[in-house]
Amino acid sequence: MNIKNTILAGAVAAASFVGTAFAANTPADKGREYIETFGMLMYDRQGLKDLKMTEAELEMFFEGMRKMAKSGKLPANIAEIAQPMMTYLRERADANMKVEAEKNEKLSAEFWGKLKENKNVKFTPSGLGYEIVKEGSANVPLENSAVVVKYVGSLIDGTVFDSTDMHGGEKIAEFSLDQVIPGFREGLQKVGKGGKIKLYIPSKLAYGNNPPTPAIPVNATLIFDVDMLDVKNAPESTGEVPPPPAPEPGSAGEKK
Repeated sequence: MNIKNTILAGAVAAASFVGTAFAANTPADKGREYIETFGMLMYDRQGLKDLKMTEAELEMFFEGMRKMAKSGKLPANIAEIAQPMMTYLRERADANMKVEAEKNEKLSAEFWGKLKENKNVKFTPSGLGYEIVKEGSANVPLENSAVVVKYVGSLIDGTVFDSTDMHGGEKIAEFSLDQVIPGFREGLQKVGKGGKIKLYIPSKLAYGNNPPTPAIPVNATLIFDVDMLDVKNAPESTGEVPPPPAPEPGSAGEKK
């Protein structure tokens, strides 16, 4: 977690947001809702949640923001305390993440133990679990194919962290399998166009201890329900060397 950039950038962003919200003559009730929601987003998505601050510590944090908003100046000893402050915050966040990782490892182990009793779920040597919900056509993607899908991604407790419906638009996604996590890439090669598959992806084939969003805990098992709408297979190499292009008119390679 880049706690230094998070806190400094977050304070500046919060101050500018407050200023512009009221400058635009936003109704008071909406202004309050927007600012509170902005605070929630900052806490959830900017690494502050990793610190797990107590109520008293949150009040200290708010007091620092109030002082900055009032004076516009950092403490006179900022150069002296900046490094030890960042070390403290980083070590605290890392310790909290370690506890979270150990908890998730235990929960995942219990989940996989029960999952292996499900006769509908198959397992690959890599550790991936999958269940074919609906057979697709013979048009199965390759490891570098582009696919068009609808999906819902959830955690083992049922919490949805991502889905095509959450992104608006046409509510579908198109991407190349060589650009996704290993478990997703391997799993989608098990189902053809028109099929449906449920993927159980262990942490080692997903994001491990470096999730891209706070919505995904460290060392989390991910579950995806996927509809394979289309498969655009990449052409396979024939091993033949293509002929050189014909010379353009007037080029050195053209006979006069």
